[in-house]
Amino acid sequence: MVSLPVLKDLMLQASRIIKGAAVADRIILCGVPCFILSKDPAPELAAVLRQQAKKRLRDSSVNLSQLSTIAETEVHLHSEERNFGRKSFVGSKGQYRQRDVILHLTGGGFFAHTIASDIPYLLDWSTSTGSVVICPEYSLLPENQFPFQLNQIATIYAALANGNTGVDLGFDTNSIIVTGESAGGNLAAALCVKLAMHNIEAESKDEDPRDISPQSIIPVGKHSSGTRDRLQRMPDAIMLSCPALNLSTELSHSRVIGTEDPVLPNALISAISEAYVSPGFDIKDPLVSPFYASDEVLRRFPPALLFASSRDPLLDDSVAFNERLRVLGVDSELMAVHNVPHAYLGLGTAGFPEAVQVQRYAMDWMSSKLS
Repeated sequence: MVSLPVLKDLMLQASRIIKGAAVADRIILCGVPCFILSKDPAPELAAVLRQQAKKRLRDSSVNLSQLSTIAETEVHLHSEERNFGRKSFVGSKGQYRQRDVILHLTGGGFFAHTIASDIPYLLDWSTSTGSVVICPEYSLLPENQFPFQLNQIATIYAALANGNTGVDLGFDTNSIIVTGESAGGNLAAALCVKLAMHNIEAESKDEDPRDISPQSIIPVGKHSSGTRDRLQRMPDAIMLSCPALNLSTELSHSRVIGTEDPVLPNALISAISEAYVSPGFDIKDPLVSPFYASDEVLRRFPPALLFASSRDPLLDDSVAFNERLRVLGVDSELMAVHNVPHAYLGLGTAGFPEAVQVQRYAMDWMSSKLS
């Protein structure tokens, strides 16, 4: 239900009225529809959104049936049109202004998105950190399987990290925190695995990074004169809530005792796993299940915060993953919360005290990583 377009529209409108959001809108980045939220005024971003609104009015002949579910009123500006009538907000040195970004990957088991229920707390995150929150509505099952979703997220992240979104957003990215819940947590962790794997490969090769297979990495940075130039920037931090780190159906203690979880019963875990993984891919591929990433990959992870539920079927995976990160020297911590089901971040909006406590901790933690 939270994926219905009408609910998303209502939540965007409510966020402006109730939460006082300065920006609560939709935008397309790298061909992917995204929600974009900011509590603080962002005149350069607002100008971009106004320009897109004017462009939509001019393009009244667009075929709405070709747009995605959240883009009923959007038109993607083609590259040759992007500068039309647009004012550039630049600083004294000719660069776009910089803003911190939280790239949030919503849950929903790859079959749906929970964006509508996420918007209230995402605006709280924006308020507490001063960041712009970008929430991609990545493609869903059954039409698209792995690695389609991960590639979409990787492309957006690369554009943000490499400073290629100034025209689209009106600002360049300063710090980036990647967050994700449930299936979104899988994508967030898999993104870091993908970045680390690329950097390991880049360090071991002398050739120009453009010669490395695009199927195995995301686009590299603008420079290619040396190893440092072709390494991909890792996020400044990563925060995962009840992440689906292991899509294999192997049983663990938490999966046995969490069979009756109201949000993620074991049967649903199996259904998601079977649907998400394309034929020919191994369920234990670390890009599918980050749980199986090598030590060499995991030691490159950014500072991490994991949230779990004591009743979550995926609890053991988060515990083991956090322990590995810590042993490998990564600044990582895990908070397990009692009396809540799988994927509970949105329950803070409903006043559940455990979820409220988690939200406060999360905002303090993110603020510390951005300071």
